[in-house]
Amino acid sequence: MPDTPDTPDMPAAPVTPGTDDAARFDAKAAAWDASPPRRKLTADIVAAMERAGVFRAPVGDALDFGCGTGLLTLELSRRCERVTGLDFSPGMLAALDAKIEAADLQNVATILADLAAGDPFPGRYDLVTSAMVLHHVPDVSPVLARLFAALEKGGRLALADLDSEGGAFHDDNDGVHHFGFDRLELADTLAGLGFTDIDAATAATIEKPIRDGSVRAFPVFLMTARRP
Repeated sequence: MPDTPDTPDMPAAPVTPGTDDAARFDAKAAAWDASPPRRKLTADIVAAMERAGVFRAPVGDALDFGCGTGLLTLELSRRCERVTGLDFSPGMLAALDAKIEAADLQNVATILADLAAGDPFPGRYDLVTSAMVLHHVPDVSPVLARLFAALEKGGRLALADLDSEGGAFHDDNDGVHHFGFDRLELADTLAGLGFTDIDAATAATIEKPIRDGSVRAFPVFLMTARRP
């Protein structure tokens, strides 16, 4: 359930768990794909993955963690043999399932699961991706550990998210548990979990108005790593 809000920001709120995060994303599912900035961000992230060599070798099985309506999932389906979209929002997955059925996609599946809550999910993957999801995860390290365990040996991780931004990005910070990430700190977390070949680059820059009426640029990084 990646997000790129299009409305002006309100003052930053404390980072506290939302009352019902899944329901919040369910309510947004129908209009999710209508956002041109959201679609452009997906294209920019895919381009960054290509520059990072994520698809240089054939990818058998990919997992898109926090897939939402499948904007990234469907791009992966064109570059990987098989892709599974995983999300905790039934409404988001229903939108993706409708796309899969309409296009008769045989290489795309979905899983309803909340990794942060410890829900089980099957499979081992050659690639795990995530786009603008990690800042919605309350405790990042256990989820990243689960993604590490889900990777085959030699499998790649590709995470896209906001650089540290102080809470100005979202118009409503309910359900936002991190105001972006420091790249070095996130890389250290990945290294501590056993990942190697960790690298990061700017994938996109989102320009949007903030409360004082000015326009601020918010960089989005792509961090890649490998399970040895």
